[in-house]
Amino acid sequence: MNSTPLRIALLGAGSIVRAHTEGMLRHPDLFRITAVCDTNVLAAERLAAELGGGPVVHTDYVTMLDRQAGELDAVLITLPHWLHFPVASAALERGLSVLLEKPAVCSVSEFRELQRLEEKHGGIVQVGQNQRFGTEENLIKTWLASPAFGDPRLFNVDIYQNIEGYSANQPEGWILDGKKAGGGIVISVAIHILDLLRYWFDDDFTEVHALGRFDEPLINGAESTVAATLRMGRGMLGTLNCSYAVKRCPYSQRSLIFGTHGTLYQHVEKPGGGYAGVYHTSTDGGKPSPQWGMMYEGFEPVIVPDGTEENPLPPWKRPFEAQWLHFREAVLARKARENSLVRNFNTIAVIDALGRSLRSGRSETVEQS
Repeated sequence: MNSTPLRIALLGAGSIVRAHTEGMLRHPDLFRITAVCDTNVLAAERLAAELGGGPVVHTDYVTMLDRQAGELDAVLITLPHWLHFPVASAALERGLSVLLEKPAVCSVSEFRELQRLEEKHGGIVQVGQNQRFGTEENLIKTWLASPAFGDPRLFNVDIYQNIEGYSANQPEGWILDGKKAGGGIVISVAIHILDLLRYWFDDDFTEVHALGRFDEPLINGAESTVAATLRMGRGMLGTLNCSYAVKRCPYSQRSLIFGTHGTLYQHVEKPGGGYAGVYHTSTDGGKPSPQWGMMYEGFEPVIVPDGTEENPLPPWKRPFEAQWLHFREAVLARKARENSLVRNFNTIAVIDALGRSLRSGRSETVEQS
């Protein structure tokens, strides 16, 4: 195994899988894609053709796993959310390891069962929270842990998307269905920043209080808009505002994080200017009495270069590649590492608690692993 490619089956032939395969294809000595499975046979055949025609095409995951389990080491699951648990379970029961796109599953109960199957059958599971592998995000993690930032105090994060504009281009509307997606805006979009906050501060959420709306076209309890307050284990407080129901706003994220000495700031510079904009950092250096004008000074951008000769992938795709290299090492060692189920539990638990708070109208405690 150390000198042979990791044999991978792709379960799901949608658009996100190509961000994964691009990174894998840069390392043909480390990865070999042997199968593609999707109920849409045309999509599966198209993806297999893009990969050189080598992968065997399937339309049923059980059939694929039964026929090719002995020819596989691991599977990538990029299917709709409600399929993550049954498909990952089937792979684990056959001794395979799993890289599971976010969200890992749709509930804490499914998560705990996946942990049981992982322990019983010996395969490992890692969750595709790929921002943990980003160069920019790791530069920020180092800065947030430094005296320049100090102790964390407060975060404000906003995330917006016009779901009608997005779903109009999708072949099926499962993302609008709370039973199939596991919820609405939080589990599908806000999950990124919730997991990133946990990674940046090596901390977990402990308590939430959320108010929300449930506007059309979302159905079956999928929230369209959430305004929430959250508490983390070491005392940092924060707010999350997110909405699928913004008609005239680019798909965007804004972040403000305050420490005792520093600030991390991010905002889209202009409409159409990119998903999240450039992060900026600033610090007072621990000075006791900053002058009024200092509030406008010292903000420096966190810049990650575009593609290089060594790695021509754009910055947003490089974390997928890094995640796969990390996953391969974990499979070889038979021990999940970053993005393991244990490390991802609180991300699903805080989403579960936000859903309970939306229904109860009260503060809810986040279940701990």
